Amino acid sequence: MTASESKFIIVGQGLAGSVLAYLLLQEGQRVHIYDSPDFPSSSKVAAGLYNPVTGRKLVKTWLAHQLFSFLETFYPQLETELNARFFYPQPIFRPFVNEESQKFFKSDHVPDDFSDFATLTFENTQYKSILQSQLGGVTTKHSGWVDLPAMLAAFKHYFTAKNLLTVGTIPTELLENNPTQTIIFCEGFSGRNNPYFNYLPFNPVKGEVLDIEIKNLYLTEIINQGAFVIPLEGESYRLGATYSWHELDFIPTEQGKNDLIEKYQKLMKPEMRILSHRAGVRPATKDRRPLIGLHPDFRHLGIFNGLGSKGVSLAPYFAKQFVDFLVYQKELHPEVNINRFASLYLGKK
Repeated sequence: MTASESKFIIVGQGLAGSVLAYLLLQEGQRVHIYDSPDFPSSSKVAAGLYNPVTGRKLVKTWLAHQLFSFLETFYPQLETELNARFFYPQPIFRPFVNEESQKFFKSDHVPDDFSDFATLTFENTQYKSILQSQLGGVTTKHSGWVDLPAMLAAFKHYFTAKNLLTVGTIPTELLENNPTQTIIFCEGFSGRNNPYFNYLPFNPVKGEVLDIEIKNLYLTEIINQGAFVIPLEGESYRLGATYSWHELDFIPTEQGKNDLIEKYQKLMKPEMRILSHRAGVRPATKDRRPLIGLHPDFRHLGIFNGLGSKGVSLAPYFAKQFVDFLVYQKELHPEVNINRFASLYLGKK
C-alpha cells in the first residue's frame, strides 16, 4: 500500500513506530511507514528489560498491573504473528546491597501485595559462589527481556512483505494538511528536533551496554543490582547500563566501558571477557511519562514518543490506547497526553 492510499503514516520503525503500526493494522486501518536510514535507533541498542518494580524499596512501577498484564499477552501473540522468537520471560534476582536494605525487607514496611510480584530470601544460597553480596535478595516475577533487534527485524520483514515500508525520509508534501491522513512521528531521540513537537520537554539519556562472556556460568535468572546481567546464549551475557545526559550520541566511550566493568566487579565474582560494546540514546522526558497525542494546531500530525528506558513495558499498552484514541475517539490517559504541556506550546508561539 502506498503512502497516498494510507489513512495513517508512521515516521520511524523503532519500537514505538512498529508496535503502533501493527496495532493500527490489527484494527483494519490503512498504514504506511517511513524509516529514515540517517537516524540510528536506540531500540536496536536497548537491552529490552521489563520489570514491574522500581527504586530502593522495590515498589510497583506506575500502572504496573495494566502494563504487565497487557504485555504478557501481547508479545507471545506477536511472536506467533511474526514467526520469530524475541520474548524471554525471566525472573530478576536483586541481591540486597547491604544489611540496611535487608533489614528493611524484614520489617513491616513491605507492601501487602508484595508477594504478587516478588519473593524474598534472606540468605544467598543459590548464587553464593558468584555474587559479591551474601545477604539474599528479592526475586521479581512478571519480568524478563525482549530481544529488540530480533523483533524489529521481524517487523521489518512483515511490513516489507505487505509493501507498507519505505526506507527513506517522509516527502515534505505529505506533511501538508490532508483531511484524509494522519501522520504520527515515532522518531525516538531525534524527535526533540522535530519542528512541530520540539516544544515538548524531552530529556534524552545516553546509555551503554556490553556483551560479555562468562565461562562456566549458566544463569537462569537476570541479576540486577547497580548493573544488570542478562543471560543470552551459552556463555554470553549482556551487561548494562550507564546513564549520561551529556555527549548525546551513539558512540561507545572508554568511560562508559570502565563504568560498566566497575559495576560488574561490585556485583559479580567470575571473570568476564568483553565481546562487544554499544551505545544509544533513550528518548526520555522530564516527567518520565510518554509523549502521546495530536498537535494542538495541526491536528493531522501526532506523536508517539518519550518511552525512555521502559519502552518494552510502555509501548504495547499505550500504542493500543493511542489506536483507540485515533480510531474510536477514546480518551488518552492524562499523564501521557501531550495536552499536559499546552502552556509550553502557547509560550513558544
